[in-house]
Amino acid sequence: MLTVLLLVFLACLFLGVPVVFSMGASAFSAFLNSAKFPLTIIPSRLFGGLDSFPLMAVPYFILAGKFMEEGGVSQRLVNFSHALVGFLKGGLGMVAVVASMIFAGISGSAAADTSAIGSILIPSLVRKGYKKGFVACLISSAGTIGPVIPPSLMMIIYSSITGLSVATLFLGGFLPGIIMGIVLMILCYLYALRHPTGQEERLKLSIREIWRTFKQAWIALIMPVIIIGGIIFGVFTPTEAGAIAVMIAFVVGAFIYKEIDLKKCWKILISSAKTSAVVLLIVGMATLFGWILAINKFPQLSIAFLTNISKNPNVIMLIIIGFLLIVGCFVETVAALIIFTPFLYPICSQFGYDPIHFALVVIMTLLIGQVTPPLGILLFLSSAMTDVKIRESLKFIAPFIIMLTIAVLCVAYVPDFVLIIPKLILGYH
Repeated sequence: MLTVLLLVFLACLFLGVPVVFSMGASAFSAFLNSAKFPLTIIPSRLFGGLDSFPLMAVPYFILAGKFMEEGGVSQRLVNFSHALVGFLKGGLGMVAVVASMIFAGISGSAAADTSAIGSILIPSLVRKGYKKGFVACLISSAGTIGPVIPPSLMMIIYSSITGLSVATLFLGGFLPGIIMGIVLMILCYLYALRHPTGQEERLKLSIREIWRTFKQAWIALIMPVIIIGGIIFGVFTPTEAGAIAVMIAFVVGAFIYKEIDLKKCWKILISSAKTSAVVLLIVGMATLFGWILAINKFPQLSIAFLTNISKNPNVIMLIIIGFLLIVGCFVETVAALIIFTPFLYPICSQFGYDPIHFALVVIMTLLIGQVTPPLGILLFLSSAMTDVKIRESLKFIAPFIIMLTIAVLCVAYVPDFVLIIPKLILGYH
């Protein structure tokens, strides 16, 4: 059963079948090959994977992100980010990173982060002389910060699988997200040094301009505080926080910034429903796929394989990171998270990793897959937005992958980057 599952899955991926249907076809083939389980288990497991209260937060945060994206919030965040870092060498490139970090605290989605910030900054970056391939790689790489800085759809899904506290995961994501932003800003600075013709006119550091743009963006900036603070202090659950985020995002876009009318609202609802359906279909299929792996003792086989290689936790961590980097190249991030978390999670206790720290390492590593070919969903998205062929973008992607991997290694081998904030605020041990 396990052999058929993996062979059909790999064959479908090789043929270019979308990951969600590759998982479905391989699971169906595995059931046909086994007389042990009836086919009725397929719909049972498929819908059972969606029967989770924390997962109800996913459509809410997707909708909140769409309202923010269309409601004028992203433009104001870009203006504020420009005032903060526009005076630095390579400042306009850094604006994309800082704006993505701030927007990450609202949307929780890499795709929303990439499209919202990219739609505003890509024309400016290209006009100021940045090469289109570099711009596509920068916007997509900055988008990977979206699910790391809370709120995060991936953390909610991880919590629904493992039972870990969403609040603790959220708090653990702040510093890793900032580290990802710092390494990408360093890359922008190095690019500006090597490509002086790509320099934009640098602003003067102005406290007055920072205050002016802050006053325009302050409502968006306090949203993460409301959402995450409410979850941490038990005012509402993550699902209720998602609903509150939708309400705030709609009121801000429709009545304060006045950029959402009835027609645009309808388009946002339709778009959010489509995105939610795609995500939840992936969740359902991946749950079925992961269940077949579990009943065939794939987790136990994996742990045994790793312990045969080494019993050193540092070596095992490096192997896991390498494995997830490869997986991310071929399997959609949410699907990979659901498939592999059930057998990676027991490794925490086996090798003495803190579960919250380990969760952030897994999420960060898988997100790099969103900018690496052949899957590279964010890279394809940003390349299309930049109007550049993907092969041109690939010429610039290697430094971004290296810098993001360095950020993962920093977090992996310095657990306090994840744990210090949960310890200070929640007394986490």
